[in-house]
Amino acid sequence: MDVNTLAIRNNILKLAGPAILEMTLHTLVWTVDTAMIGRLNPASISAVSLGAQMMFISMAIFGSIGIGATAMVARNVGAGDLERGRKVAAQALSMGIVISILLSSVGMIFSKEIFSFVVDDPQLISYGSVYLRYVLIGGFFLIPLGVSNAILRGAGNTIIPLKAALFANLFNIIGDYVLIFGKWGFPQLGVKGAAIATGLAQMLGAFISLYYLFSGKYGIKVNLKELFILDKEILSKLFRLSIPAAFEITMNDGSRLLSSFWIAKLGTVHFAANAVAVAAESISFMPGYGFAIAATTLMGQSLGAKDVDVAHKSTMKSMQYAVILMGIIAVIFLTIPRLIMSLFTSDQKTLLLATQCIRVGALEQIPIAIAMVISGALKGAGDTKGPFYISLATNLGVRLPLIFMIVFFWKLSIVYVWVATALQFTLEALLMTWRYRRGKWKTLELG
Repeated sequence: MDVNTLAIRNNILKLAGPAILEMTLHTLVWTVDTAMIGRLNPASISAVSLGAQMMFISMAIFGSIGIGATAMVARNVGAGDLERGRKVAAQALSMGIVISILLSSVGMIFSKEIFSFVVDDPQLISYGSVYLRYVLIGGFFLIPLGVSNAILRGAGNTIIPLKAALFANLFNIIGDYVLIFGKWGFPQLGVKGAAIATGLAQMLGAFISLYYLFSGKYGIKVNLKELFILDKEILSKLFRLSIPAAFEITMNDGSRLLSSFWIAKLGTVHFAANAVAVAAESISFMPGYGFAIAATTLMGQSLGAKDVDVAHKSTMKSMQYAVILMGIIAVIFLTIPRLIMSLFTSDQKTLLLATQCIRVGALEQIPIAIAMVISGALKGAGDTKGPFYISLATNLGVRLPLIFMIVFFWKLSIVYVWVATALQFTLEALLMTWRYRRGKWKTLELG
């Protein structure tokens, strides 16, 4: 192995490792949250699940300014222009703060109306509106947290986002235990307690990331006074990169939400089997997520340094590692699916269907690894439109039509829904690879 290849490998692992651990922590805390809320009544479980889904999807869509920030910061860091990178970071963070204030304020004021629009159950509306109102205390900090972490990743630092996630999630778990059940002298608040714990945890995570961002101890430094000086040229480029990414998130999350509504028509057992299989499969996405972040950062920094060869090699090596790890997961899903699913459900009918689903899910692993890493690399180069167009094509052209036909016309098992998604991911991987091989990413200018 030559020195250049060794350096690329080390850089990839240095970036991907903490990112994988960070996402694992988020998944773990969601599992613990669900387990604790699960000890309350069904309305509480549904309210927290739906409320959290509303908040995180909304924040992900409107917080996509961070995707543009990662690409632009990485490009400027790679070019050695730290001053320009700092200005980009300040503009992205200021916009994240403004968007977060507006979004959280609307959510808190109209929480009851939002839940009333989505569901009819009075008890669910009551619990859900309380949860949304209190959890959005932390919502004011959620987008700034995401943008701060995106900036740090663009500068090549994935350790601080991991550190923020570690402390925030630990606080969240302890806060849930104390405030949901009324331990250690605190009142028993149930759903409200879960919301307060999550909101305060988001605040803590944001304070940690922002501290390092403003101190400049690790990577790029943001000056507080620059937050209030708008740069129209930088903002224009940030929004040009981020808006397609926001549409991509909207398309993917909207497609999954609509699919879940349709799947519910198949019956309780089919819906439950799908839910537990999705929960199990979500763990498998961690390697793809981590190596996609590595590909995004190294692509941006390498192009900033005018080194297209390193940019390409970093992408290919990131994809190779993701394929290997997720390929191993695929083998596990194929060989011991029943054992895996028995960890999530004991109902025999649900277990049988979920086992069949996760076995089909094995076929998705390598295509997902390829699609995630290539998508990350394209975004790092500044091509955020490509992944959006591909997401639009595969969701509207494959996923939604097939699932609609499976549920409403052919009336087949949930297993065939998983076959449809496997086809979607395979096509997505092929189209991402085709987009990448066209090579237009090599000549994109960001500034």
